[in-house]
Amino acid sequence: MVKKDLGAVGDLAALAKDYPTQRAPSKTASRAGEGEPVIQFSLSLRKSLRKQLMLLASDADMTMRAFVLNALKDKGLDVQPDDVLDLRKERP
Repeated sequence: MVKKDLGAVGDLAALAKDYPTQRAPSKTASRAGEGEPVIQFSLSLRKSLRKQLMLLASDADMTMRAFVLNALKDKGLDVQPDDVLDLRKERP
């Protein structure tokens, strides 16, 4: 894994504004497919495989959920941009 040196960057917010985010633009933003129920899906993995998934997602700077959904999209499933938003509450 290559470490990123951001020490020379003066304004990280300005640098980050051009990159996509997993965060919803606002709490009032409507979701694509609104009205379609979202169901929970559980997947059992060996501990070592879950750790590999966690590392891959971390290296891609996304949640494991978003990483898996992007992999499903790459396989041709109809994954919408709103499906990969990070819906966790922000910590203060």
